[in-house]
Amino acid sequence: MSRCQLVHIPIAPTPPVKGHCEKKVHFEVSLSVTEGRVHLDMRQAGGKDPAFIAIEADCEVVVELKGDQLFFSKEYDAITMKGDYAAYYGGLVYDDYDRKKDRYRIVRFHALFNRGGKLGTSHPFNINVDLHQPGSKLEWIPISIDPDIKNPPPWPV
Repeated sequence: MSRCQLVHIPIAPTPPVKGHCEKKVHFEVSLSVTEGRVHLDMRQAGGKDPAFIAIEADCEVVVELKGDQLFFSKEYDAITMKGDYAAYYGGLVYDDYDRKKDRYRIVRFHALFNRGGKLGTSHPFNINVDLHQPGSKLEWIPISIDPDIKNPPPWPV
């Protein structure tokens, strides 16, 4: 079995956006089983294309995990980048803590709009989660989900 080394670069500890961001981008992630097949669903609320997070202005990005078994990783930061994008993303904050599981379900970070960037510029990142499988030998199964952030998105803003 081949295993590639994943790149996990933490986002900047301080937000790249000065002051408070009024605009929020909400991105939901869930795993479900339909007819015996595991289905990963990622979508940006109100987004034009659910396959990625579209940054159309300076904003706060909220990533929420849905379902009873999905929690943010204890081994890695919840959000890591696959390159150095500290100029665009930072200020990761955890929210919605589950005391019984000792894990979180929501994270927030700030994104700086890539003014003057080529439309559809991709910034690959990881959403690092643990899948809870109670009663199994490996009760927590680590998973890295790797969508993209389009900053700016592929359509004129």
